[in-house]
Amino acid sequence: MSNSTAQAVDMARLHLRSGNPRGYARALAGEHRASSKRQQFAIEAVIAADACERLFTRHPGHGCLMAREG
Repeated sequence: MSNSTAQAVDMARLHLRSGNPRGYARALAGEHRASSKRQQFAIEAVIAADACERLFTRHPGHGCLMAREG
């Protein structure tokens, strides 16, 4: 995982710890869209490790993660 992705993950996890799961999802979805395939797999592994898959959905066209609203 690159340094910038690791920093984005740390910031997203801070949202999660402070009780803001939507902030976590939005932060990681944005990072996922802006990353290479390799980084996307690393982000998806982090999401799975945090057991937060329910916070995301996939874009039907390009498959990037999107924060699930509601």
